[in-house]
Amino acid sequence: MTPSSASSAADSAPQAAARAPSLRSEYRELTRKRLLEAVQEVLEETDYAAATVDEIVRRAGASRATFYVHFRSKAEAAAALLERVTPSDRGLYATLPKALRTRAGLRRWLEQSLGWYESHARLLAALNEAMAVEGTVAERRSVAVERMVEALPEYLDHADDPARARVRLQLLLRQFHQVAMDTVVQQAWQPERELLLDEMAAQWWVALGGE
Repeated sequence: MTPSSASSAADSAPQAAARAPSLRSEYRELTRKRLLEAVQEVLEETDYAAATVDEIVRRAGASRATFYVHFRSKAEAAAALLERVTPSDRGLYATLPKALRTRAGLRRWLEQSLGWYESHARLLAALNEAMAVEGTVAERRSVAVERMVEALPEYLDHADDPARARVRLQLLLRQFHQVAMDTVVQQAWQPERELLLDEMAAQWWVALGGE
C-alpha cells in the first residue's frame, strides 16, 4: 500500500463510522413509519378493541419483537398515530391565523376542517374509541390541542389576558372536535350543514374578538 492510499483509507474510516449510525437511524425511522402506516390501515378497517398487534406486524411485514422495539403497547402505537395525523401546527392549523382576519375566511376554514374529519372518519372513530379507554392516547390528544393553540401566536400575542386567551382557544378547539365527531364521524347529530357552519363561525368570531 502506498503512503497516499494508506492516508486515503485512514481518512475514509471515520467517515464510514459516522455514516453507520446515520443509516441505522434512517432504517429505524423507516421501520417506525411502516408500522404506523400499518396501524392506520388496521384502524381504518376495524375498531380499536378488535385491532391486534399480530395484524399490525403482518401488514407491516415486521415481527412482534420489532413492534415492541418501537412501541411499548398497542395504545402507545395508537397515540403516536394520533399525533402523526392530527393537523396541529402543520397544514390546516397553520392557515388559521390568516383565516381569522375575516368572518368569511373563518367560515371557510371551519368548512375545510369539517372536511378533514370527513376524509378521516373511519380512522378517527377508532382513535376516539382508543382515547376513551387508553390514558396514553387521551394524553397525546391533549398535547396535540396545546400544539394547535401554540400555532396561533398572532392571537395569543395580542390578547390582553394570555392565560384567558389560551383557555378560550382550548374550549373552541375541543368543542369543535366534539361537534365534528358527532356530526361527520359518528353521524349521531345531523344539523343542516350550512346552518351549522354559520353558527360556528358566528360563535368563533365573537369569542376571538372579531369586529
